[in-house]
Amino acid sequence: LVSACVMVLMLAGAGYGAARPVVVLDPGHGGEDAGVTGSYGTREKDVTLALALELKRQLGLSCDVRLTRESDRGLSVMRRVELANSFHGDLFISLHAGGGLARDANRIALFVQREPTGRAIVPGRVKDWDEGHRSYIPESQALAMVLDRPLALLDGYEGVDFSGVPLGVARGAGMPVVLIEVGNLTNPREEGRLESPEHLRRVASAVAAGIEAFLLR
Repeated sequence: LVSACVMVLMLAGAGYGAARPVVVLDPGHGGEDAGVTGSYGTREKDVTLALALELKRQLGLSCDVRLTRESDRGLSVMRRVELANSFHGDLFISLHAGGGLARDANRIALFVQREPTGRAIVPGRVKDWDEGHRSYIPESQALAMVLDRPLALLDGYEGVDFSGVPLGVARGAGMPVVLIEVGNLTNPREEGRLESPEHLRRVASAVAAGIEAFLLR
């Protein structure tokens, strides 16, 4: 009985049973939408799903991880956002591994929704563009900057880019959103790495480190 009480106190002190932050992972593409297909047949939709499942495994003890898809099925952008909102996510990471402008592109890219200024907005349609996400743009930028640090330490990449763009998967999302391109399947050498479970484990570890650092701020 004493041992049982001690165990209960230890678990309570460690925060056991407390609500864990909800991290929504969105493996890009799926179903008929394969995304980019590399020279040797590697499909972006398979890379993103494998990465999301590995990331879920690594974050499982510290976060409540929800995936927009856990199998090869297609989802509209709107449905992905609807799912993230229904999960009451604390943050939303959309995973991609698509093409680069150059065949030898070998960079990681982080994208967040940009502020509705200049030509990005049709006059009179700011409300339609925003749909509830605009107030989360500063937190999205902060999340991207925190993710940049561990990703920049990964071997084999030329660097990490960070851009604000019209980001469809952020429209209507009631949480910070970052889209990550974890490499370039249009680069045949990079395609081989993106097929490697060991490489995806390293990428997942870097993303997990960034997520945990952001949540612990």
